Amino acid sequence: MKKNRGVTSFSISFLDCISCGFGAIILLFVLTSGKKVEDSNQQLSDKEVDLGALRRNIQDEEQDLLRLSVDIEEIRKRVKILETDEIEIETKIEDKTLELRLLLEQLAEMEELRDNLLARLEKLPTVEEAVPIPVPNPVRRQYLTEFKLDGERVIFLIESSGGMLDANVELAIERSTGTKEEKRSAPKWKRTMRAVEWLFTSLKPPSRYQIYFFGKETESIYPTRAFDWMDMSDRKQTAETLKRLREKTPQGPANLEKAFYVIGNLDPLPDNIILLVDGLPTQGESVKAGHVVDTQTRIRMFNAAKRAMPRGVPLNIILLPWSGDPEAASMYWLMATETDGSFICPARDWPTI
Repeated sequence: MKKNRGVTSFSISFLDCISCGFGAIILLFVLTSGKKVEDSNQQLSDKEVDLGALRRNIQDEEQDLLRLSVDIEEIRKRVKILETDEIEIETKIEDKTLELRLLLEQLAEMEELRDNLLARLEKLPTVEEAVPIPVPNPVRRQYLTEFKLDGERVIFLIESSGGMLDANVELAIERSTGTKEEKRSAPKWKRTMRAVEWLFTSLKPPSRYQIYFFGKETESIYPTRAFDWMDMSDRKQTAETLKRLREKTPQGPANLEKAFYVIGNLDPLPDNIILLVDGLPTQGESVKAGHVVDTQTRIRMFNAAKRAMPRGVPLNIILLPWSGDPEAASMYWLMATETDGSFICPARDWPTI
């Protein structure tokens, strides 16, 4: 018996088509989404690299900012120091201005004194009248009670060492570094010059005179006439002498021994020596010393100077002492006594003009 061949039917329904299309879409979406994820990951990696670089830049900027802060603080400190220096400079300027004002006032006083002295010199009597030159202030005659100013040939021997700048040793050393004008304006030297002017104008004609300054060297106030005797009645020369006194600058050591040797060469010798000193010598001819001169060495220098003194000439001494030289007064007093002279150590305000 014949078997009936079965019939196989194949058909695609609409639903199947829809399913296939949807599957294709899903597959396409999956493929597309994977690509986007890869791109996003790459972009994220790039952003992280950029972010790292940015962070490093921020760190560098922070370091720069820190350094700038340190620099700014240092600049502020320097500005503060400069402001302090500026205040100090302004203070010094004010002090110097005040000192200058005082110096100008002193200069005006000195000029007035000079004019007064010159005016008195113009009124001096002639030689024939034989009237003495007036003393600037008669009240000061009390110091001359025992002091001998007379003589036919009078020597004024004036110490002009650096010690004459101040009565205090330390201040004298400090003033020794100043200019010539500052040295001549030193209070002690101005006092010495006032004393010399007073003594000088107290001389009576027909006395003749010579003035020597002694420091390291001994110099006449008239270098080209060092061995001549000046006439006190010569008013023009007297005015010139006063002018030259104000031009002398004190400096260096004091060599009294050499000064006496110079005076000993005068012919004729003086019959009166008026010596203005502030202490024992600090330099000698026969006694040598090192850089620092101690008291014993200065005493030996003084004794050597005594041996060099012209014999038979009275020594009238004015001591304007400075600190640290207690032996000077007794030794100069003995020197004056041994030569039949006189000795005074006046008050600090002497002479007053």
